[in-house]
Amino acid sequence: MPDSSVRSRSGASADRKWVERLERFAASNQTVAAFCTAEGVSLSNFYLWRRRLAQPTPSPAVDIPTVVPIRVTPPPPVTPIEVALPSGTVVRFPADTRPEVLVAVLHGLEDRRC
Repeated sequence: MPDSSVRSRSGASADRKWVERLERFAASNQTVAAFCTAEGVSLSNFYLWRRRLAQPTPSPAVDIPTVVPIRVTPPPPVTPIEVALPSGTVVRFPADTRPEVLVAVLHGLEDRRC
């Protein structure tokens, strides 16, 4: 597998070479065919590089603001407080019941003996 850093350096070198070549063409007052013959490059390569270098270079992805969809869901239901009494009765309270309410209810049940 070729080293990507070597490939990117050689790609940058080719870009530079073709930028300079296209600048020479613009100053030459020659036809494309005559210029390519003088430079020793094919017409198809000339047009390929002219099109490639004329395209705007995409900016890095980090500069592009992105919108990421998010979904806000309610928290999972909290398990209620269950108190199993010796009689087999189960008393359920909401999970956010204050402790003093629990104590008061249980004391009230304790006083109601059958």
